[in-house]
Amino acid sequence: MIIIFSGPSGVGKSTIINELLNHISLYFSISHTTREKRNNEVDGKDYFFISLHEFNKLIEENYFVEYEKYGTDYYGTSKEQLINNYKITVLDLEVNGASKLLSENKDFVGIFIDIDDNELIKRLKDRGHDNKFIEKRMELAAAQRSKINDFDYVVNNKDINTTISNILNIIYNLEVS
Repeated sequence: MIIIFSGPSGVGKSTIINELLNHISLYFSISHTTREKRNNEVDGKDYFFISLHEFNKLIEENYFVEYEKYGTDYYGTSKEQLINNYKITVLDLEVNGASKLLSENKDFVGIFIDIDDNELIKRLKDRGHDNKFIEKRMELAAAQRSKINDFDYVVNNKDINTTISNILNIIYNLEVS
C-alpha cells in the first residue's frame, strides 16, 4: 500500500509521519530536493539534498516517478524509493506531484493534511520566515487547497494526537477492506 501525504508547507506532514513511525511499521520514502538543509535535518533521512545541476541530471536519466518545483526549489521521488519490502510505503509530496501520482495510480491512497490559516501563519513564523515569504506561501496554500478533491481523505491537523488517531483509523480500514 502506498500512501501519499500532501498539503501546504507547515501543516505538519513531517511531524505526522514521524509520529506514525512510533505506531506502525512503514517505509518512509525519502525525496530528493534542491532546497537548503535546515539545521535539524539530516541528509539521507529527511531528504536527499542535491544541487540543481544534479537534480536536472536525474530528470534527464528518468530517475524520478514524479518531481515538481515548489517555490524556488525542486522536489522529486525516485523510482527506487517505491521498491521495498514494507506493507506500507509513505510519501510526503508537494500537492501537484501528489495529485499527478494519484491520478496515474488508482491504488495509491492520498491524504491531504490541512490546518486553518491562522495556525499555518503561526507555524511559518515559528520557522523564522518573514512576512513576504509567508504571504507567498499563503497564496500557494490557497492554490494547493483547490486540489483537495484529488485526494481520498482530508485530515485537519489541529491536534497531533487526534490527527494520528484519525490516520491510523484510515490505514486500518484500508488494510481490512
